[in-house]
This record gives sequence, C-alpha cells and structure tokens, in this order.
Amino acid sequence: MTIIVITLIVALIGVAACLNMISPGPEFMPLVTDPDEPLLKEAMEKAQGTLETFYELLGKFPENALVKLYFVSNTDQVEHLWAEVLEREGEGELKVRLVTPPVTHKGQLDRLYTCTTEEIEDWAVRDDEDCIYGGFTERAMFAIAERDGVKLPEKLLERKAQYREI
Repeated sequence: MTIIVITLIVALIGVAACLNMISPGPEFMPLVTDPDEPLLKEAMEKAQGTLETFYELLGKFPENALVKLYFVSNTDQVEHLWAEVLEREGEGELKVRLVTPPVTHKGQLDRLYTCTTEEIEDWAVRDDEDCIYGGFTERAMFAIAERDGVKLPEKLLERKAQYREI
C-alpha cells in the first residue's frame, strides 16, 4: 500500500513538472487591429526614430530591455514577437531570446535569435524605479482599445501608468 502511495506521489510530481514546462497561454487576448492603423504605424516610426535612446537605456539597464520584432515564420506568416535583449552584437544587431513564441511557426524554433535593427518594431526598457520607456506599440494599443470602447483590465491600466516619456 505504501509503495502504491509513493508511486502515485512521484507520478503526480512528474506530471506537475511536465505541466510547468509547457508555456502558458497569453494572459490577455491580443487586440485585433487593422494593419494600416495610423496609431500603430506612428508608434513603430517613433520606435525606429528613438533607437539611439533605446541603446542608451540598454547600456544603463541591460537586464530590463525588450524589443518587438517583425518576424516571418516558416509558414510565411508575419508575427510581431517580443524578445528579451541579451546583448548588443556590433552596430546593427542584437542577440535576443524570444519571449513570445510564434503561433504560426511549424516545428522546432530556437528561442535564441540574432535580430537586425531593421527588424525592430518597438522597444521597451524598465528602469530601477519600475518605470517603462518606449513601448510605443503597446501604448498605441491602449489608445486604440480606449477609442474603440474596450475596457482595459486593471492589470493593464497599472502597466499603462508605468510608462514615461523619453
């Protein structure tokens, strides 16, 4: 009887460990927007236009920097993925770890990736006081949601309040 209980406990621990390895789904469903949405286009232009500021902040807070990438999956679908910046590699490249897994990619994809400056659609850096700089597309999404009458969850309203102008 004791061996059965121990075996059952070990099996449950194994199942729990396996479940922890599976990536959870997104906390919030993405807001569906028109790809030609002027606020998003403006946000991406601002992100590209402030890359020097991003690199300055990356130098100060290297553990808290993200970039949003224009990513074409192996099924030829465009996705917009957030990635943690691991290090700067030369003038126009960053070594990153994909945070957002691509939905349309088939098969194995290494989460470590080298991106070019041209692939960066947005960036965000969190400072030591928990303020966020950049995040232009996320802020545009907040504005679009509010414009369209979508009530943001409390957690997103808290995040919105963390943004600071550069």
